[in-house]
Amino acid sequence: MRRPSTNVAYFVDWPALNEHLAALSPRVGLFVDGQRPDEPVFASGRRDARRPVGHERELLSRSALVRTRSWGGQWISDRTLAPGRAQPAWSFETHLAENGLMLESDGRLLELSFDWLMVHASENVLGDWAAMMGRLFPIRFDFLDTWDGGNLSVQCHPRPDYIRRHFGEIITQDECYYILDCQPRAEVFLGFREGMEPEAFRAELEASLLEGREVDVRRFVHTVPARKHDLLLIPQGTIHGSGRGNLVLEISNTPYIFTFKMYDWLRRDLEGQLRPLNIARAFENLYFERRGRRVAEELVSRPRVVGEGEGWRVVHLPTHRQHLYDVRRYEFSGSVEGETAGSPHVMNVVEGRSVLLETSSGMAQRFNYAETFVVPAAAGRYRLIAEGGAARVVAAHMK
Repeated sequence: MRRPSTNVAYFVDWPALNEHLAALSPRVGLFVDGQRPDEPVFASGRRDARRPVGHERELLSRSALVRTRSWGGQWISDRTLAPGRAQPAWSFETHLAENGLMLESDGRLLELSFDWLMVHASENVLGDWAAMMGRLFPIRFDFLDTWDGGNLSVQCHPRPDYIRRHFGEIITQDECYYILDCQPRAEVFLGFREGMEPEAFRAELEASLLEGREVDVRRFVHTVPARKHDLLLIPQGTIHGSGRGNLVLEISNTPYIFTFKMYDWLRRDLEGQLRPLNIARAFENLYFERRGRRVAEELVSRPRVVGEGEGWRVVHLPTHRQHLYDVRRYEFSGSVEGETAGSPHVMNVVEGRSVLLETSSGMAQRFNYAETFVVPAAAGRYRLIAEGGAARVVAAHMK
């Protein structure tokens, strides 16, 4: 018997629940966090649960969701983001459907859903993008861990008109791979090889699905070497996949269930069946002209310094013209200042022990290496202070 699909929950149950949550929110009098049954935590729905999400200068830290997969690696587990977890593959850092908002008082933790924040404070969080995005948070960070693991599936994401017509989403999943760490000779599958024939590639993929036959992926798909701190650009319709030996900080817009897999290296599910693929949908969205020389010209970001001073500099990592967001990297040994300029900033400490983040209102919070955090648009100016030596922080914001 086939396992039930999760599509109903994503396309029907979750949106309906969110509308119900928004309608009920003014009447919520009590929040109970029962994740620790022996120590449930309570908060007033009218006071405590609204105060942090309504403050225009609140910093956001969140609880991430770690998932395991057969291709997963060991970087996340070995570096204590998920200690002892076998083959952690993803760590979802900022996504409405996956994350919570952690509140702390007198050593007690209470988790609210990210949805609750967006119901009550979307304009403070999103700034100039609130009218377009509504209650959708537009930028997601997550980790893809293939360190001592396997290759990610060969895949692409839908074009904007396709995702609107078929799935009702307002934006698509334009991605970037920031190489946070990599092993020697690691690589990324990105774009097509010069001279490949789409019809031959599709025939190979379909025969593999029917007959369980290996595909010589490198005959068709271009690869680029993985280099620490490089940013690789993956606009919708681009064939891609992380190779083994990488810890990728994946930056993307937030639709996350629309990955059209073409080849999954003959991996099987728990019932022994080849994992499902989306070859037909992928071929309706692929850009076959992204190949050969154009990969290096268009899909590898070329950093340039856009600001510098004593002990700091700001490096622009330009994204593709189709991306809705842009990326910068702060490199500093003392402190450096930034400005939200009407967009939330999603950040990750990609080098260094820890940084202290301060806003102009005086709020402050510490973040350690590889941690993700958000500065809402309403915060305005902020400062990053390096602790324990030099640091680098990657920041993504809407264009």
